[in-house]
Amino acid sequence: MILPTGFGLPPLLYLLVLVGGVVLFGSLLWALEPPIDQGTVVALMPWMAIGGALHAFNQEPISAYDAVFQPLFGTPAVYLTTFITVGATWVVLSFVGVQRGSAENISRNLGLVGTGVLTVLFVVAVVMAVRSNLLSVIWPTVSVVVAAGVALVTVAVIAFWRTPVFVRTRYAAPVVVFSHALDGVSTAVGTDVLGIGERSPLPREIMEFAGSLPTAPVLGTGWLFILVKLVVAVGVVVLMHQYLEDEPAEASLLVSFVAAVGLGPATNNVVLFLFLPQ
Repeated sequence: MILPTGFGLPPLLYLLVLVGGVVLFGSLLWALEPPIDQGTVVALMPWMAIGGALHAFNQEPISAYDAVFQPLFGTPAVYLTTFITVGATWVVLSFVGVQRGSAENISRNLGLVGTGVLTVLFVVAVVMAVRSNLLSVIWPTVSVVVAAGVALVTVAVIAFWRTPVFVRTRYAAPVVVFSHALDGVSTAVGTDVLGIGERSPLPREIMEFAGSLPTAPVLGTGWLFILVKLVVAVGVVVLMHQYLEDEPAEASLLVSFVAAVGLGPATNNVVLFLFLPQ
């Protein structure tokens, strides 16, 4: 088994609508050619988190969607749903930016809209958790704060170890490193502290191996997964730095995808941590 538990395609009608939406908005963006650079990676960051939050709302104990909408937010359908959402927003902002002669502000506005939507989703999650008498802020906060600290140290190491690399990736690198640090830390918290089973097979295998080491009674099992995530993130930054300078649009989109596969699951974890039994 190489796919996460619960992985499955939605019914055919939903799949056709989602694929059609992706093709439509992908084609529009291709035609509009909005400016894409490392600033776009930062602007897409809240949208990556939105995808994870939307998926969390589809799981127990939240289960916020009516049955007719649930297939849109499972795995992997939520990735397509998120792409359509950000794609539609990006298209509208591109039209407005070009019309007003301010195309250089498209990425900034995309990030602002995404931040606003993400804020609303977290407020809704907190309100729902309060009403369910399940609100827990300790472990979501710990996950984010620890991940931010780990990411800061890691980026500082890159800056001192390979200063030219950091200069070329000064916006993309923090996004990638933080995204995967939060995924690693939140997964470790879920496994070692909260006793939540890991759904994805590869992280589960890594932590099972860590559990067989002599360090397990002291460090738990999640530390190795955090380390692996950081190594992968740093490796991506180091390997992509020249590509980001030579082909900023293509490289920025690829880096955004790499960040999304970390930040999406991480945000899913953090939102679910808000709903812990008291």
